[in-house]
Amino acid sequence: MRLAADSVIDKFKKDPSLLPDNITLDAIYTLLHFSLDNAYFEYNNNFYKQTTGGPMGSPLTVALAEIRVTDVEDLAISTCTKPPKHYRHFVDDGFGHFTDKQHATDFLQHINGLTEDLQYTIEYPSCDGSIPFLDVLIHPDRTTSIYRKPTHTNLYTHYSSSSPQSTKDSLISSLTRRAYTLCSPCHLQDELRFLKQTLLSNGYPLNRIDLVMERTKTSLQKTKTKKKTTTTPTAKIILPYHAAYSRKIKTTLQRYDITTTFSSPPTLITILNTNKTPGPKQSTCNTIYKIPCEDCDDFYIGQTCRPLIKRIKEHEACYRLNNYIDSIGNIKSAPAKHSHDTTHTIDWNNTTILTTAHHRTQLNLLEHAAITTYNPNMNRQHKGPRLSPLWKPILDDITKDFKPVTADIRLN
Repeated sequence: MRLAADSVIDKFKKDPSLLPDNITLDAIYTLLHFSLDNAYFEYNNNFYKQTTGGPMGSPLTVALAEIRVTDVEDLAISTCTKPPKHYRHFVDDGFGHFTDKQHATDFLQHINGLTEDLQYTIEYPSCDGSIPFLDVLIHPDRTTSIYRKPTHTNLYTHYSSSSPQSTKDSLISSLTRRAYTLCSPCHLQDELRFLKQTLLSNGYPLNRIDLVMERTKTSLQKTKTKKKTTTTPTAKIILPYHAAYSRKIKTTLQRYDITTTFSSPPTLITILNTNKTPGPKQSTCNTIYKIPCEDCDDFYIGQTCRPLIKRIKEHEACYRLNNYIDSIGNIKSAPAKHSHDTTHTIDWNNTTILTTAHHRTQLNLLEHAAITTYNPNMNRQHKGPRLSPLWKPILDDITKDFKPVTADIRLN
């Protein structure tokens, strides 16, 4: 990773025109090495510092790895006495055209001798002369078909699963599209027959398979001759998928030019998987929170998409500085105003998280449900989120799912 970072700096030095206008070379150098030298992870309640490589999942790690691989391969090809006739790579997979097996072996020894941080392995063609590269199996006659690893199980989302019909159709469509895109004409029909048999074994009806396959084929043919035009819908909404009602809801909303996307319910692994250590509660984002008064039963309910501690500190600053009204007369903090009007003390450290949202777009509904159900005295009722009366029958059901927890706020 450090070698890749140094390579980036060298490229900018050779061609300063590549540098963005709003950042200097020294700043890029500092940021790169700071990111690589300050990667930490937690395991078994202990924290460790990563000293080599880069953190998995980081966009920077992916970019630097690609740069490093490209640098090594370019150097190998430019310094090799007998380079491959053709060479391509994708991420960490390379594909080369060599005259014979010894030629390939010599190149492997050459590229592995250039550096110790990257060591390549090699895969030779099988006994029938074919060799895989990514999802493609390349045959001796230079035709192509789909490659599947020996461990591939041919198991996909079963047709009887509680998933939207569009998800199941997308599976058929994506597999069919891949066949038409990657297979040579001489292998296409064999692949389509294999797909059909695989989908049948996963419970898909034959008439549905034929319908979606034909629709995909027609779509591919139209794409080659005509550019697809798209229109922007009036609105887009995301709803939980329900086998009995989702299709009816989608059909109804389509009449009003509203696009509906359905989210899948949590799987067993997402429910049981608790690998990540939870962060401090006061740093929780997308929360509905409750701030009590220390001297009476009044309380305030609010929402924030930012870390909760930041919003509480803003309230506290308005309270401490007696600065709860802005320049045009709007109230910036209802708890601070309550304290000013009553001379009561706000109990910041007993702030409670009533519930959290998966996405900030859910906050208005959750806050509206909380305010309607709990009727907080500090809140200005006319300033809360305004939602359609259609939500009113289920507001109590929403708040029944709330699981309040102490936010562990500690203000001096």
